[in-house]
Amino acid sequence: MITAFRQKVTVKRGGVINLRSQSLKAGDTAEVIVLVENGKKKAKVKTMTAADLLQSNLFGLWADRKDIGDSLEFARSLRKQAEQRGKTQ
Repeated sequence: MITAFRQKVTVKRGGVINLRSQSLKAGDTAEVIVLVENGKKKAKVKTMTAADLLQSNLFGLWADRKDIGDSLEFARSLRKQAEQRGKTQ
């Protein structure tokens, strides 16, 4: 039977990691996978407000396209194509 447990530890000098668990018995075989969280902070993702969107180059992007008649219908068609991608008939 395989038992799993998760334990957060701080890596000590020299890369030493200490794990202790009541479920570990002398003579048991264990496979250890180490996932490292580095100390760097994740970059904050800037979200756009409606006002930001109106001021961006995205608004009216399709306005001068001659090959797109009804932009709402065109967008619906693109979404439908994207939803069908990868589905087998």
